[in-house]
Amino acid sequence: MTLKTKAILSTLALSLIASSLGGLPLSRKGLAEKLGLSEFAYAAEALPEQIPGQLSQPDSDAASLPAKVQATMTGLPSGAFIGKLNAIHAALAAGDPADYQDVLNLQNEIAGLNDATDARLLDPIWNKIAAKLPNTVDKAAMKTSLFRLFKAVGSVPYDPQWESLEAIRVNPEYRATLKAIAEAAGIGGISMEDLVEFLFGDGAGLKGVEGTVADIMAGKSAIELFMLLGDKQGMTTVLLQGMGQLLGETGSYKFSAVLANLGVTPQDVQTMVFGFLGRLQKDEPAINAMTVAYLRTAATAKVQTRDDGRTQSYQLSIFGIEVPALALKWTKVSGDPEVSVAQNGVVTIPLAADKGSAVIRTSLINPYGGSAKVIFEQGITLRADDGEQTKFPVASLLERLSKLRAALLAGDPADAEAVRAVRDEIASWDAETGSALLDPLWKAIAAKLPATIDKEQAKGTLFRLVQAIGAISYDPHESELEAVLTNPEFRALLKAIGVAGGVKNLAADDLLVFLFGDGVELGGVEGAVRDRIAALSPEELLSLLGSQQGLAELAQQAMGELFVQTKSYKLSAALQGLGIPPQAILATVLGIQAKLSNGEAAGRALTVALIRSETTGVADVSEDGLTQRFVLKTFGVELPDSALRWTKVSGSSDVKVDAAGTITIPRKVETATAIVQAELVNPVTGKGKTIFVQEVTLKSIGGEVFPVEAYLARKEKLWAALAAGDPSDAQAVRKLRDEIAGLNVSANLKLIDPIWKPISAKLPGDANSTKLRTDLFKLFQDIGKLQYDSQASNLEALLANPDYEATLKAIGAAGGAKSLKVDDVLVFLFGDSENRGGVEGTVRDLMAKLKPKNLAALVDDAGARTAILNEAMGIVLADRENYGLSEALGNIGVKASDLRATMSNFQSKLKNEERADNALIVALFRSEAVPSVKVSSNGKRQDYSLSVWGVQLPSSSLKWSKVSGSKDVKVETNGTVTIPSKLASGKAVIQAAIVSSHGRPTQVIFRQEVTVGKVEDMDQIIKDLKEKLAGIEAKARKAKGALAKLRYVVDASAAGNDAVKRINDTDANKTDKQNAIKEAQDQVRKTVNAIITDVLGF
Repeated sequence: MTLKTKAILSTLALSLIASSLGGLPLSRKGLAEKLGLSEFAYAAEALPEQIPGQLSQPDSDAASLPAKVQATMTGLPSGAFIGKLNAIHAALAAGDPADYQDVLNLQNEIAGLNDATDARLLDPIWNKIAAKLPNTVDKAAMKTSLFRLFKAVGSVPYDPQWESLEAIRVNPEYRATLKAIAEAAGIGGISMEDLVEFLFGDGAGLKGVEGTVADIMAGKSAIELFMLLGDKQGMTTVLLQGMGQLLGETGSYKFSAVLANLGVTPQDVQTMVFGFLGRLQKDEPAINAMTVAYLRTAATAKVQTRDDGRTQSYQLSIFGIEVPALALKWTKVSGDPEVSVAQNGVVTIPLAADKGSAVIRTSLINPYGGSAKVIFEQGITLRADDGEQTKFPVASLLERLSKLRAALLAGDPADAEAVRAVRDEIASWDAETGSALLDPLWKAIAAKLPATIDKEQAKGTLFRLVQAIGAISYDPHESELEAVLTNPEFRALLKAIGVAGGVKNLAADDLLVFLFGDGVELGGVEGAVRDRIAALSPEELLSLLGSQQGLAELAQQAMGELFVQTKSYKLSAALQGLGIPPQAILATVLGIQAKLSNGEAAGRALTVALIRSETTGVADVSEDGLTQRFVLKTFGVELPDSALRWTKVSGSSDVKVDAAGTITIPRKVETATAIVQAELVNPVTGKGKTIFVQEVTLKSIGGEVFPVEAYLARKEKLWAALAAGDPSDAQAVRKLRDEIAGLNVSANLKLIDPIWKPISAKLPGDANSTKLRTDLFKLFQDIGKLQYDSQASNLEALLANPDYEATLKAIGAAGGAKSLKVDDVLVFLFGDSENRGGVEGTVRDLMAKLKPKNLAALVDDAGARTAILNEAMGIVLADRENYGLSEALGNIGVKASDLRATMSNFQSKLKNEERADNALIVALFRSEAVPSVKVSSNGKRQDYSLSVWGVQLPSSSLKWSKVSGSKDVKVETNGTVTIPSKLASGKAVIQAAIVSSHGRPTQVIFRQEVTVGKVEDMDQIIKDLKEKLAGIEAKARKAKGALAKLRYVVDASAAGNDAVKRINDTDANKTDKQNAIKEAQDQVRKTVNAIITDVLGF
């Protein structure tokens, strides 16, 4: 329950209690704080008291009282508090006079109770009080005093300063009576404040009867609360329930403790209350009257204005909570006859009236059939507001169209000429010829225009408006736009059309907003077309470029969408009000387009210009600054490289641009600039349109940067494959690593002499050749350790070693290279993971070119592997343009034969080299092996083969076997896996080992779990897909228009996605699923290509 809800329930409870006691709250904390009013002061110390019946009487002269008490007696409630209570009584007085009289009647009735005969009403509690009083007390007198206190509280008269209330509070007789009763209960110090605290709480932790009743009412529904209004019995029950709860809280309330110690029970209190209610005849109407008055002080109305100010809907709230409509009745007290007030609070004036004023009133309906009570009244005025005229954002449109125009002029000159031709053609139309084009919609417009308008003249004016806006669409000028917006004939005609269609102040601005948007929320036809283009796939976008009517069809579809948006576009509302269907508008547009001989060419030109204007490129620059690649986005959609063709338009000859968009400069070039462009290419015809042109400058950052992460990723893959093989293979590699690390430097320097000799010959005379030679050997040693260390643990130290940096700097200087670092050596050996493969990548490329038999033979042919490695080193060494080390060594005079000799020296020295090399080539095959499988028609036979780098290994080089699985699964050495015909399926783990031609043990390079059988389900899936795609392609061929055909591309994709899902849901193995998915994708591609080919126009 919300705080606001609790607040209203609390006030209702308060009203109930206050009304029961005459409507006069007494607590300085309880009511005042709950209503948010200022506190008013009361004495903190007790006034002198006397017990009725005792002889001694305190001096009641105020002048004899303590100064603090005197101040208290004059400390009436604060102005805010009094103002609130005055507001309640004012609300009572402003209501039904009978209600005011009902309250006075109750007060008078209470005041008129007879002390002698009616004091018996206290008996249910007095009898228990009297039993505890001492004999010294005159019980009869005290009972009379207590009864007088009850009467005084219930009958205090209303006065603006509430002096009567203060008089009761300080009355010494009443205070003495309460004190005596408390002492009889064994509790001292009770006062009037304790009674008030019991009734209204202390404003902090104690809720009092008021807060407790509010909690009880908080648990009731809104309907239950509404039903309490006017229900005396119901309100009394809630009040007694709250009192009963508090009487049990003797530790919190002195008043409860006094009654409990006296033996007074909740039932006694209830009996007493019902006794009073039975005696009183005026209580029920008074309670209802005070409740209504209290609600009236908190009633506020919220109004919602609509229909251009002609309608106001009122909602009444009390303490911020909306009152249910079923509880209210709205009426008009007085005012203009044009103002109508519905019972539900809707106030209106007719279309013919500009304004209207009235006094409206809200009455609270009595749920038990009594008279309704007024709780709100207010004077109101409704004023019709036809709204401001739409203001079209001229500057925003010119900014967008100037961008489009610039893109148009930057493209093919023939495109710009086609647009100019259309503009001139539109301008050349005469009114007689052109106005006939408006016939599909003019008839409906003319029928609704008033007789005072010259229809022929109006039709000619409308044609000139369409003619002017058509010219703006193709070549905008600010002066022309302003002329259209301010033309008095256009303004008068459009206003008349708007009135006929039920829309006020229709203007040329609204027509332009419909076409070009408002620059804020509404995109207009232009914005809708842009959104549709942004949603196209690259293939659909490409086909749009070649479509004869692509952009026109997009615009027509956009118009159709906007016609129904009558709340957003005034033009749409007017057309709908005139009864003009979208078909009539489209017929008019098509008629105009058909009239334009250059319309199609101009449409294609504007489409290309639009895409060009919205294409952005972000350059991805390599760390060395020598390479850039652009990522292009059109309308925020990234274009695939396959859809683009890059070329260099002009610029430095050092700048190279390949068709895929890779832009490079040689290492030796510091900086170079060129203009590059990208075309969106038709995959079928190869034709394209330029959509991006950019000047680029590449600048060498200086120095090579070795891609550590990419290298470690490849290494991790290779070492995982090594670990998956024979443990002795991994051990052999570790032994080679340790052997390299253990080489004695001084004893083995001669191993690098083949390359050291030409290097030393080029060093300056002051160079420390001994140290350089030693550090160069150590560099070779550390790189050898790196190659054969699964963790590459020395890579970071290798790159940061200052001795190696100094050695390579000296070699670079001797070779005329601008810089040389360890990174250059590592890129030379392992590549940059982009365009340069290094020795490692070149070795892979050479292996991939081998014949299958020769590739398989590499596993146990060390000589063949060495030959490939030598060839790769020669290729990389010769590439001086892309490798800094190659440039330096080449300039020094180091030949490929020198590298081979150095490598041969190390191979001869290292005893574990050949064994480790054998282990690594097997691991390399294992990491790159990809299986293929052919499945029989019944799915119970599978023929497996393996490929490495796309080369299928000959079956004679492989030996297949079963590792584990169903005994029914048979695996032949040639890769044929079968199950008996009687079985539905079977699973097994199979492996393939490469056979040594030299009698060495076979090495496993592939292992996988397979499922044989149940593949007929996937066959059926593919069959179903083919049938569905055939139907989609047939529908696409029959469709009219490029976009209509292209919608079937989406259907084809959806069919493919459904087939893939079904394939994944089968229990086939991963390989079978991959093969089936590939076939499904191929089928979808064929269908999509067929549809695109059907719609392409270039």
